[in-house]
Amino acid sequence: MTNEEENIETKGDDVRAAGDIQDVGMLDLRYAKVAEDLARIHSIKDVGLVLVPEHLAGVLAGVSMTDVGAVVPIPQEGKVNCLTGQVRLSAEMLESGDPDTILVIAGQAFIHGEMKGVGYKEIRVFGQLFAPRSAEAAISAKLTQLSGQNFFLPSDARTFMGEESIGKEFLELLDGPTALVVMGSLTIGAEVTRELLKEKISEIVLMGTLKAQPALIPLLQVITKEKMGTITAEE
Repeated sequence: MTNEEENIETKGDDVRAAGDIQDVGMLDLRYAKVAEDLARIHSIKDVGLVLVPEHLAGVLAGVSMTDVGAVVPIPQEGKVNCLTGQVRLSAEMLESGDPDTILVIAGQAFIHGEMKGVGYKEIRVFGQLFAPRSAEAAISAKLTQLSGQNFFLPSDARTFMGEESIGKEFLELLDGPTALVVMGSLTIGAEVTRELLKEKISEIVLMGTLKAQPALIPLLQVITKEKMGTITAEE
């Protein structure tokens, strides 16, 4: 390994980086205080997430970067709670947040439970935030920065991630009208009728791909109240 290759030295909670950095899930540069602390970084490649002090984001912008998922500026003044990756948070956790602390979410955050308010000073999201619709007002009041998407979902929805299929038997076993959240690829079986689909599925929030027989497409378009994906006819 030459001096131009990746060189990451971990000291406590700090990650000291130099050279050409690549193939790292998360690069944590929060140790840096001044521009000189980042001067040894030549390039960043194939890195999912880079955390950098807010006041040095401009300095990092001068570094060659290829296939970097996201660069997240972290405030250095005051207290910060930084959550990365895929996390599940309760409404109680957000309600009891420190009013002097900024909550930074970098990745995917799933919030569950009924919420009356948010205790944190502010919320900054870099990625995706999923929360019940009943929490929209409370979260929006504290959301000061959003780079990505936030989704406010129906209560008690069934969530499909990855690749999945459902058929007549699945729908018949549902107790009553149910909302679906599709984040991956969901195929509805050919044996499912319009009447059964209309009876059992109250709403769809689509962030992926929904596949069904051509006869079901118009109904799916009607009950898909939030659509950030595609509805495709299965031949």
